[in-house]
Amino acid sequence: MLYEILLSIHLLSLVGWAGLSTSAYLVVREAAGSVLPNSYKRLVHAQAAFAGLLFLSGLTMAVLVYGFPKSPLWIHYALGVALVAGALEAYHVRAARRYSAERYHRAIRMLAPAWAVILAVMLWLMVWKPF
Repeated sequence: MLYEILLSIHLLSLVGWAGLSTSAYLVVREAAGSVLPNSYKRLVHAQAAFAGLLFLSGLTMAVLVYGFPKSPLWIHYALGVALVAGALEAYHVRAARRYSAERYHRAIRMLAPAWAVILAVMLWLMVWKPF
């Protein structure tokens, strides 16, 4: 039962991390002006919270099912990818708080391919469990 609850939290966190902020960014990039709206900045913080919850729920499931550090190699790879994603999220929050809208949009254009690769690699690791 605990595993199913954690899995639900994990999947909903994925939607909150990737889905909500992507949709909001597609709207805010069309907004004119040199300052990001405060509502968007709050959404970036919510996205970072979802990313943290995604990490914690995944780590808890891995420990619950496999134990740690005895877990399969794919979990260790996923942890490494998650650390990279966490660093990118920290930069994303910083950029949303401090950068002008123009500079922020440039930063996001640079981060978007990395996020796409991270998402693809994590889905590959989580679904196919190759190692």
